[in-house]
Amino acid sequence: MNIRNFVLPGVLILFSLAGCSKPLKPDGFPPLYSASVQVIQDGKPLEGALVSLHGTVNTPLKWGVFAETDSNGKAVFVTHGKFYGAPEGEYLITVEKEEVVEVSRRGDNIVSESFTLVEEQYVDKGKTPLRIQIQKKGKNHAELDVGKPVHISRGQNVA
Repeated sequence: MNIRNFVLPGVLILFSLAGCSKPLKPDGFPPLYSASVQVIQDGKPLEGALVSLHGTVNTPLKWGVFAETDSNGKAVFVTHGKFYGAPEGEYLITVEKEEVVEVSRRGDNIVSESFTLVEEQYVDKGKTPLRIQIQKKGKNHAELDVGKPVHISRGQNVA
């Protein structure tokens, strides 16, 4: 038997496995635990909202933890943009959803106006009453009610 008959398939297998590897976590990256929320607005699921976790005095947060709600208002957290779950601790939660409407055109420029669709208290981390406790063991899920729909202008933009 020729040794090339064994080496070549082995090398091909190694290269294919290297392409399937998981992204490396940065130094000092904490363990993550599955965590999700269900966002309701005016009794209905809120689709397309950005949900963010913010550290507290007791639980500083070094890595960004975000999620986007699906058509059922459910959002599953991702840390550092690519790792499912969130670090252990107690966090503040903000919920944001915007709508951008074209107002007019000025030559090649488009004038648009953006509106926030969630009450300010849920958008501002200094005002939010929303919290979640992430634990090693447990459900790590919160039901969030963000009140009635609003349509508050955030101003116009020219692009």
